Amino acid sequence: MNVTVLRTYAVQLEEVAKLELAELAKSLQETVERMTLLESRARADADGYLLQVREGTTVDQVYAHLDDMDQAIAARKRLEQTHLDQQANMEHKRGELLEAMQYRKKLDLLEARAALELRRRRERQDQQLLDERAWRRGPLQKGERA
Repeated sequence: MNVTVLRTYAVQLEEVAKLELAELAKSLQETVERMTLLESRARADADGYLLQVREGTTVDQVYAHLDDMDQAIAARKRLEQTHLDQQANMEHKRGELLEAMQYRKKLDLLEARAALELRRRRERQDQQLLDERAWRRGPLQKGERA
């Protein structure tokens, strides 16, 4: 198979891996932003609850707040797990990208070596043609210089 075709395929693999890595990075950033938003909401809810407690509260209000806190904690844990999963996916994708880049570089070297070999072969053929033409012109006569 032609090295150029393989190299084109390797470049495509590398580009796909870069795009997927960028998408994962964007998704990870969105998760971090959601976590930050969730934390700020939790702080605001806690501050609001403290004000409510100072003014007086009922048992039902306390239980409602505890339920809200449980839901916020569960949401935070889900986001943390999502964050960890996304980081693992990014590391895996970085590895794939590195492999694709190394594969492309190997093919670049092979392509360069093949081009060099082709150039050398053509130079040898050109030299052989020149030698043959010189030989056909006739052997050197006595006293002629080369």
